[in-house]
Formats: sequence, C-alpha cells, structure tokens
Amino acid sequence: MTVHLSIHSDAINFLAAAGPMLYARETVNNLILGVSERLASDPAAYQNPFFATARGDNDQLILASVMTPPHNLILAGEAGVELVLPALIDHLNDHKIPVPGVIGPAEIADSFIKAWMQTVGGTVDIGMHQRVYELRQVEMPSPSPGEFRTANPNEIPIIAKWFQGFQREALRETHDLDLEHAKQLVTHGMIFVWDCDGKILAMAMKTRPIAHSITVSGVYTPPEHRRRGYASILVARLSQLLLDEGYQFVNLFTDLDNPTTNKIYQAIGYRPVCNFHMFRFKGTG
Repeated sequence: MTVHLSIHSDAINFLAAAGPMLYARETVNNLILGVSERLASDPAAYQNPFFATARGDNDQLILASVMTPPHNLILAGEAGVELVLPALIDHLNDHKIPVPGVIGPAEIADSFIKAWMQTVGGTVDIGMHQRVYELRQVEMPSPSPGEFRTANPNEIPIIAKWFQGFQREALRETHDLDLEHAKQLVTHGMIFVWDCDGKILAMAMKTRPIAHSITVSGVYTPPEHRRRGYASILVARLSQLLLDEGYQFVNLFTDLDNPTTNKIYQAIGYRPVCNFHMFRFKGTG
C-alpha cells in the first residue's frame, strides 16, 4: 500500500479532510470530533495542536489523529489502519514530537502501541480500558429526594474539589485543585448538580457538543453520598435535558473496570457502542 500522510495546519483544514469519515460514526469518534470542533471555533483553546490524516490506495482516508499537548494522541480510523500507522509514528519520531500516550478504539490503539514499540521502543502502561455508550431515549430511574439544577457560582470550590476526585477515580490522574477551571465550567452553565435541601450531593457535566450529539462527563458523587441513586437520577435528567435541547443522542465514556457505573448507565438507557484503550508512555507523567 502507498501511504500518503498529511499534516494539517489547523482544525478547519483537518475537519475538511477527515470530517466525512469521522461523522459517519459520530459516537465512536466523539472525542476527536469534540476536540477538533472546539479548536475550529476557538483556535486558542489548546496550545500547539497536532492534526494528521493518512490515505492509502485510491486516496481512501484510513487514519485521523489529533493531539493537544500535554494530552494523549487521539486516534480514529478504518479497516487497514495498521498499515498506515507506521507513517504517522515515523513522522512523530523524526520531528521529535513528544507523545505522552495514546487513546482510541481498542484495536486501533493496540495496533499503534505494537507499531510504536517496534519502531521507537520504550515502555508503556495500560492506562484504562473504557467503553463508549450512546443514549437516544432515557429510561428514567425512580426519583430520589432533591432537585436537578445548574451549579451556582458559590459552589465553585466544591465543584473544583469534586473534579479532583473525578480525575483521580475515573481518569486515574492526579491534579492540583483548579478553581479557575471550575469557575469557567460553572460560569458557562456546563455543570449540573443534584440538590437536596440546599446541599449538593452529586455533579455531572455536559461537554464536547458536535454535529448531532453531546457528551456527559465529570459524573461524581462524594463517597458519603453514594449508593443512594443521586448519580443515576442526575445523569438521567441531564441526558433528557440535552435530548430536549435538540441533540439526537448523548455520548458517555465509562471505565470498564468499574462494573457499577456501567450497570447504572445501561439502566437509564445508555447502549454500548465500542471499547477504547488508553496507554501512557512511562516517564511522561
């Protein structure tokens, strides 16, 4: 196969090249699309983004990749992607572009790691095994005491602390308390909470709006309020709100090592679409 690797200067050019392939499977590709669409509308959202596509015989697009340092390289592709991955790896290696890790549909991510180890070497950690879900109709759970609402500015310190907990437990990452990030999310109406008698008990976030869908993330209940159904009703109500706003479906990532959350989301209408693997190269954080 003759491989043609293209490096794109910005998200608009990248989406012009890769968009038809990516939108054909919007749920599978919601992460790479969400990041790219954000950069298309706000080029300053991430510093030094990297965009690449690879075509094979008959000019068929096989691979799309985006990286926003220090975040992982995001991969998407079609059948035969393993044949074009070496060209991408050679470019990254030849141009000394740091790659902290990689995330993508399981078979694609696994193929990338295999080719990377053959070409570059080093050591790698399996970061997470994830599953991507899609919801088109909510199955509302039994009601829990409290109400669904957006987070208030005076709750920013709590939201920031809860995001630390979410990143530690769901993403297996350790970060400093980030009040400014929490402030931006709350100010833009992206954080939703379950409120019982003026006390918030759980949070969830809407993020990465794309052509026909949007993602729910940042779902967190502090340990002292768990196993009472707050996260289930919160995610169900948020998902219904997003469908009512006109999105055709809602996407969500889960950690496959957490059977409880996978069961909860399926009970409210989320259906599995595909598995994702995330890898981190040792020594990169």
